[in-house]
Amino acid sequence: MKEKQQQTMYEATSIRDYDELIQLWEASVRSTHHFLTEDDIQYYKPLIRNEYFRAVELYIIRDRKTEQITAFMGLSDELIEMLFVHPAQQGKGLGKTLLEYAIREKKMQKVDVNEQNTQALHFYQNRGFEVIARDAIDGQGKAYPILHMQLKPVRLRKAEAGDLPELHSVFELSVRNNCKKDYTPKQIEAWVQRASPERWQELFTSGLQFIVAEETKSFRITGFTSFNSQGYLHSMFILPQFCGKGIATMLLDFAEDFARNNHIPNLFSEVSITARPFFEKRGFIVEQEQLVKVNNVEMSNFRMRKSLYI
Repeated sequence: MKEKQQQTMYEATSIRDYDELIQLWEASVRSTHHFLTEDDIQYYKPLIRNEYFRAVELYIIRDRKTEQITAFMGLSDELIEMLFVHPAQQGKGLGKTLLEYAIREKKMQKVDVNEQNTQALHFYQNRGFEVIARDAIDGQGKAYPILHMQLKPVRLRKAEAGDLPELHSVFELSVRNNCKKDYTPKQIEAWVQRASPERWQELFTSGLQFIVAEETKSFRITGFTSFNSQGYLHSMFILPQFCGKGIATMLLDFAEDFARNNHIPNLFSEVSITARPFFEKRGFIVEQEQLVKVNNVEMSNFRMRKSLYI
């Protein structure tokens, strides 16, 4: 957080910044675009400096202490044309800050990426973009394939502290509407009342990773899940109007991929009566039916598990 507070973003309107920007561009390209030759870099450099910068809206992040530019982004009418972070500043969230500004404030939905730049490809995929087309050559006719990417209608992203009020709303609407056929009003009320602001903060700062499904036009959270590095799936809640539209499947797929990528052999969860059929369809097995107390009110759920390495 302290690092972010030391950075200021603003729109660049002065060509006096171009020399510093092209130095950052070159440093970034040399650290990420290993497929380019030295001749390529020297070919593109004046084009970027003298033509491309003038053709886009430039947004700059500048360090407040050093006054140095640490990252920048160029936007056209409908496309994120460029986004570069200085190698010394990578991993500090500057690229994410620029990209989220482009998506949320400038309504950008598209970006082009060099196919060989796998670091950038993964960055955009992790922020909800998908490849929709491919060109075998770049805009200068060079044999560097370009991937055309577009933001998905619903994307998955890691939840942030500012999402907590909306997560609570999704949770409460889900429990009150989706579970009312399986639990009594008294049980529903006890379940909802357990989720105090203090409880949310406790969960959010624990070892759980919260992942949200978010519409990319309205930025409304349609559902969320949470899980930890031991394979415990703590939660899965979907807005009532989005049930049956694949949101829970997207979230569970993400959790399973996380587990497999981290060599976690099983996912296990305490599943409500309402959610049991969904988890059974996804290969989870009931290990035990449980009678639990929530705010001194008894209710049933199921301890379920799925082996990921059968």
